[in-house]
Amino acid sequence: MIQICKKCNLTWYYPVDTCIYCRAKTETLNPTVYTVRGITEVFTPSPDHSIVPYYNLLIEDEFGNFYIRKAFQNYELGDKISEIRKEIRIKKVGVIGTGVTGTGIAQVLVQAGCEVILKSRAEEKLDKAFEKIGTNLLKTMNVEEKDKLLFNIKPTLKLDDLNTTDIVIEAVIEDIEIKKRLFEELDKICPKKTILATNTSSLSIDEIAKVTSNPNRVIGMHFFNPVPKMHLVEIIAGEKTSQETIEFVRDFAKHLLKVPVTMKDCPGFIVNRILMPYLNEAVYVLSEGIASPCDIDTAARLGLNHPMGPLALLDLIGLDVFLSIMNSLYRATGNSKHLPCPLVEKMIQEGKIGRKSKEGFYKYS
Repeated sequence: MIQICKKCNLTWYYPVDTCIYCRAKTETLNPTVYTVRGITEVFTPSPDHSIVPYYNLLIEDEFGNFYIRKAFQNYELGDKISEIRKEIRIKKVGVIGTGVTGTGIAQVLVQAGCEVILKSRAEEKLDKAFEKIGTNLLKTMNVEEKDKLLFNIKPTLKLDDLNTTDIVIEAVIEDIEIKKRLFEELDKICPKKTILATNTSSLSIDEIAKVTSNPNRVIGMHFFNPVPKMHLVEIIAGEKTSQETIEFVRDFAKHLLKVPVTMKDCPGFIVNRILMPYLNEAVYVLSEGIASPCDIDTAARLGLNHPMGPLALLDLIGLDVFLSIMNSLYRATGNSKHLPCPLVEKMIQEGKIGRKSKEGFYKYS
């Protein structure tokens, strides 16, 4: 038996008549039963699915609707699969920022059926974001379907337009002071029910939450680039983030077909705490003349079974973003392993910050 509170959306997997948190009456959820109608076994690894074999299942629900599910368990035709499809009450989402990450988040949201209010500082940035999302959508659908989805993205230059959203996801520059000023404004603009999420990759959630009057609704929701392809979302709970907010955001991430991992607020969270020293060491290998960028990346891809080499990944991330994260980690930990290789600052001074400047460790046309 699975119980759900329709008021605060929390779930229990044992009998609970009233919600433990808000005391509202709970309802029983019945699982949806699917029948396996087709199976494709996949043996060739790809960047998004490195574990093989896996199975693409064609499944049919009780109403005759068909879906495709990825599975690592082998089923037989006619097998029954039960799945709890938890209703997500989030309908309107605000996204602040039209860079690579903000644009990717907006695309994933609209594909999941959300109405998106996309906020940017400039009209031309909004135009580029719409063009990018439209191009990506056309890879999997026709023009009519694409236009229908794009209609659900409302562009704006005004922060006040986010005052009707259920959740706001901020994806602006990785600068603590800029984010704090933004959250201070959002705290005044958005109603108390609106969750305020930051896509920061390394900055303190507690520090950002301090400037708000309701720190219990502030949380980290760190997506990874490219957002439409990467499955992971780091959910970072501040000291005062409520359990209700944590559960709600975890369920929301699942609704977006992402895999959430939850952690306490800490320098670099999980991935960047592990990843940044690795990337930094790759730059040191290059700066010491040990190997060429191509050979370093080839060694990492084939020797570590990574989909992308460290220097190519740095170009994708942006050396300016990498430097900001490394400096943030060093300030927070005082550990010298987080001091960036001098070559990084030299390249930034030369304007070689990666793909967005058309040159980093590699050149891009």
